[in-house]
This record gives sequence, structure tokens and C-alpha cells, in this order.
Amino acid sequence: MAYDSIIIGSGLSGLTCALLLARSGRRVLVLEQHSQPAPVVRGFRRAGIYFDSGFHYVGGLGDGGAFQPLFKHLGLADRLTLTEYNPDGFDRLKINSSGEISSLPIGFAQIKEELAQRFPALKVEIEGYLNAIEQKWCCYPYLDLNVDISDFGMESVHGESLKQRLDVFSAAPELQSLLSMHSLLFGVDPGEASATLNAQVAGSYYHSVHGVDGGGKALIDAYLALLDGVGADIRCQAKVESLLEESGQVSGVRLACGEEISATEVIATQNPTLLPQIVPEGILRPAYLKRLKNLRQTMSAYVLFGKTSKPLDALERCSLFIQQQAGVFTSGAKLPLEQRSCYLTSAGEDASGQNRGIIGIVPAGYGEVVEYSEGKNSRSSGYAEKKDLVAIKIKEMLVQGCPELADLEILDLATPLTLRDYSLAPQGAIYGAGHFIGQYNPHPVTRLPGLFLSGQAIAAPGLLGTVVAAYITCGSILGHELLRGEIKTCR
Repeated sequence: MAYDSIIIGSGLSGLTCALLLARSGRRVLVLEQHSQPAPVVRGFRRAGIYFDSGFHYVGGLGDGGAFQPLFKHLGLADRLTLTEYNPDGFDRLKINSSGEISSLPIGFAQIKEELAQRFPALKVEIEGYLNAIEQKWCCYPYLDLNVDISDFGMESVHGESLKQRLDVFSAAPELQSLLSMHSLLFGVDPGEASATLNAQVAGSYYHSVHGVDGGGKALIDAYLALLDGVGADIRCQAKVESLLEESGQVSGVRLACGEEISATEVIATQNPTLLPQIVPEGILRPAYLKRLKNLRQTMSAYVLFGKTSKPLDALERCSLFIQQQAGVFTSGAKLPLEQRSCYLTSAGEDASGQNRGIIGIVPAGYGEVVEYSEGKNSRSSGYAEKKDLVAIKIKEMLVQGCPELADLEILDLATPLTLRDYSLAPQGAIYGAGHFIGQYNPHPVTRLPGLFLSGQAIAAPGLLGTVVAAYITCGSILGHELLRGEIKTCR
């Protein structure tokens, strides 16, 4: 069967692209090489507990939130139930060296008030900093329907770094900690990430924060139901081996099994460094392919999955960042493990409906475990012992930051090798290709007619970033004014 559009990859960008294109009347096929769609986002069960491993919370969906019209336009708002995070502290920070615990409330006005009370000598600087974020966070294409898409991203490439922007608060290291901790959620060190990128990610949470009842699995199930309703096809265990080209434009794909499927356009949503592997030689310029191959990736991580004997009030509708010393956050992957920062969140419910699952994320470098790699899903001797040692150290770090976890039972540990093999990200990059100052990430439109790109490398990580990336890609195909006009009806 011939299709109009083939989407490679069934992550959030892939499913969003499929939905938008199928609604336009195109015959759409999504190809996923894993055994089920969206394997990272949908999570998994272990020891009777659902671990929401790829989705934790989403910003910008509160009243007046810029993400809300897109959520409605996709049809997700009618299928998902949102739970607001703790308005008095959606994210908390524990600084181990001092034992100090701080909270960020929901809402720009509330954050300004809270921080001004704690740091009165910096009240003017705090208000100026947060006013800028409040103005900038929604200046994304499709969040702001008046943004010039051709200029999007330039400030993120050339702008002031987050670390430089926070120099004004050097007299208050604890404040620098609070204002930089969300860099762990986009995986780029504040010295190499623009202040604009932080505004786009953290600012959405400052506006409003929600969880999705049922987590990532409910989110993906909603997408699949919507795709079924518009007749889009999804095939799993279907690895794309090569793009097909005819007369200078895309004509389809060839699968690893040898099957060829025709299409007039292909949208590749995998990590863009992998694109050169499926492009026939001579189709794209060598300089462009080299640029893709050399894209810098975000940090990798160790991810600990565990369970407690009872639900933790400390993680009820909030997450916890743990930092060893106050000051601007750093990915810290080059530091000894026990000196690194980490992120702690509840994982999901057990069979009784209680939140007893725990996920702890600690930055890591691929070089820490690469010696144990013997190819995809194959490990050399000593790997299990390495995992056990790392897991014990991480548990100690988490308990130091959150003593209520003293009875934490370790269930498993993902390493950079796990992330590499499961998400196919080079070197286990937790958020794929990063948005670094000075790095030009690829545009959704390529020089090969019919070949388009999407995914978090195009816009930003997280649900908001990957959905926006899909709109930018599909707008390049269907017409931006068409999609923008449709979104305006959902305000």
C-alpha cells in the first residue's frame, strides 16, 4: 500500500505529526522499531508498580496557558484528566551541605513574592529576571501565533548563557540554585545553555504545572485512540533501513526486512545524528551530513527505580531536586558520583492506588559504563556488579536528600547503556541532541524534497517542546497559516 506520509518513530513528535497530517486527509503510516508505540514515554511495570519513566509533569496548561490551545486542538484535553501540582511548592530543592529546603510555588506572582521575602536585598533583580521569563517562555512558534518562525531559535543559539544571566545573584548562591535547577530537565549545563532555553522550559512550569492521571501510558493511549479515529496506521518492529529516492525527491522507505513502502513525504523524528545512516549516498550534501553527525548531545544519566513501604508526603504533587553545594547547577557528570545533583519524583501507582514508586535521576557520562558494552543489549562481565554499586551510592544520595526514603527498596537501575539501547540516543543522551549556545540544530525542512525532520532537537525537550516541534514540521508541510488558524479557534 502506498502512503502520503511516513513518520519514522512513534515518540511524542511522531504521534503528533501523524495526527495532524492524518486529519488533513493524508494516508499516514507510523513506523516504530520497538515492539510497541512510544516505548520510552509509556513507562513500564515492575514489582506491581507503574513507573512513569518518560513523562513526569507538564507546564503551561493552566488557565491562560499558551500550551492549552494546542492541547485542545489535538483533542487531548477531552481525553485526559489533569492534576494540578502543589501550588505552594511544585518543585522543592534540598541543599545537602546546609540542610536547607526551599520550594517554588506555582505562578509568576507567587514566585516573585516568595523569593523577594527570602532575598529582600535582591527584590528588584528578582522581579526583572522573572518578568523577562514570563514574557519569553511562550515566545515559541505555535504558542505565540504571531512569532516569526524564520527567526525562531536564533536567540537560543547566540544569546547570553543561563550562568551568565544568574551572575547578578552571585551574592545569594541558594537563589542561583533555585533558578538554575530546571537545567537538569533539558540536560545542558547552564554555562552552555542560553537563558532563553531555560526561560522556555522553566517558564512553562512557573506558569502552571500539572500531572496527567495515568501518566505517560494514558497520554500515549489517548494519542493512539485519536490516531485510530482518523485512520492512521502504526507498525511496530519495523526498522527503517533506508530512505528511497526517485528523480531527486523522497519516494518512500525500505525496511530492514527488505520491504519497500512508497510515500511522497517522510518525517524522521529520531535523533538527527542517526539520519545519515538511512540516507542513500550522494543525496544530501556531505557538509550537512557531517553537521548532523557532530551534533552535541545532552547529558546521560543513571535512573534508579525503587519502591517504599508507604506513600511519601514529601513527593505528593511535587518533585525534589537535590544539590550538594549551593550555587548554579551543573550537570556534574565529571564529578564523583556522590557530589552530583539529582532529581527525585514519585513514579506512579501500585495495584492499591498508592504512590509508592520512586524515580531518582543522576547525571552520568557514557564513558562511565562504555567498557561494559558488547553491542546492543549485550553487556560484558562486571556490568551487574557496577550497577549494584552505583545503585547503592545513589540510594545513599537520595536518602541524604530525603530521609523519608530510608526504607527504599532498589528495584532496578538504568545506565547510559540502557538509555542508548532503549531510546537509540547516541551515548545514552537523556534528552537527545542538546540546544547548546553556538550549535545550530537542524531545520525541519531538508534540501531533499519530501524529507522533513521533527523531534526535541527541533524545538525543546519535554511534552511541550516535542509537540511544538511537530507543529513546526507539519506547518512546513500543510502551511503555517492553516494550522495557526485552526489553533485560534481553540483559544
